[in-house]
Amino acid sequence: MSELKELKFPAFYSQLAKDFIDTITQSLAFDFSIAKGLELINIPVDILQNPEALLDGDQVCLMISLGKMLAKKDEPFSLQILQHFKEDTLGMLGLAIINAQDAEQALNLFQEYTELFIPGFDFSINYSDRYLDVEILPLANFNKSESTLVELICCAFDFYGKRSGFEIQAEFYFSHDVSDYKSQLEQQFESPVYSHSPINRIRIPRAVLAQRVKSPNSSMQAVYIAQLNLEKAKHEQQSSISFQARRIMHYSGKKGIFLNRDQLADQLSCSHRTLTRKLKSEGVSFQQLLDEVRFSMAKQMLYQSSKSTKQIANYIGITNPSVFCRAFKKWSGVTPSEYRASLHA
Repeated sequence: MSELKELKFPAFYSQLAKDFIDTITQSLAFDFSIAKGLELINIPVDILQNPEALLDGDQVCLMISLGKMLAKKDEPFSLQILQHFKEDTLGMLGLAIINAQDAEQALNLFQEYTELFIPGFDFSINYSDRYLDVEILPLANFNKSESTLVELICCAFDFYGKRSGFEIQAEFYFSHDVSDYKSQLEQQFESPVYSHSPINRIRIPRAVLAQRVKSPNSSMQAVYIAQLNLEKAKHEQQSSISFQARRIMHYSGKKGIFLNRDQLADQLSCSHRTLTRKLKSEGVSFQQLLDEVRFSMAKQMLYQSSKSTKQIANYIGITNPSVFCRAFKKWSGVTPSEYRASLHA
């Protein structure tokens, strides 16, 4: 099974797609049948009318491809979708965010429940004295749709921040090239935008966390959070073992802890043998997951620090720098020093 098929995107993705397609087809110079378009990409047409419908990752990527084909060419596709965002575009999470007490609580809600509404991504928050970085890490291979999804995540951040009444001087860093429409993104976000970052991330000043939400409703927020907790418990029971493992290993790696197979199995409440069997059935191995974590962290350190190859190798749990260099070249096609040089070329 494709790892994308394991992802379940909530019904509001269907509604967002329907709103966009309905609007864009009104301005098309040719006659377009939504039913025929969905049939071409193998998606049942009634999925756009069903408020309970779930899209899997493959369907979301196909829907993005269809949308980009229909979209206006003089405006970023992600910004065209943003025009259809509503307060409940992130479901109960969006409603809980705009009813939080302050920006810190809103950010904590986003981090705790976002996997329910933006599956296939991990969001980690790193603090420094003046800033915090919200890192956006794909846990699935979205191929050509990844850049659009990352931009839509940033659009959601911008939308809910403004809806909550926050004044945020953010910086948006994309791993893909946005130079062709950089000015349009900057105009929308009212913030600087950068291309070719090793990690997709949003940087905001720490002082923003103290800002109050414009018009919170604590009673309604309690209702939303209770529903979110029910959905989260259900989601955790249904998640594939590989996605649960990825999240645990990335979270542990951020704290400098690199789990072995037995430790990971304990975290997932299963035996070493069961873990290996389940991962294999999903087309992944423990070593692949460990390599993903190490590669992600190594790229980040090469970009954000001046640490030596030996120091980075030790930090990601590889004691021999030569082994690390060979592994990094296998992962990226270049050596760590070549990768670092390319960032500043």
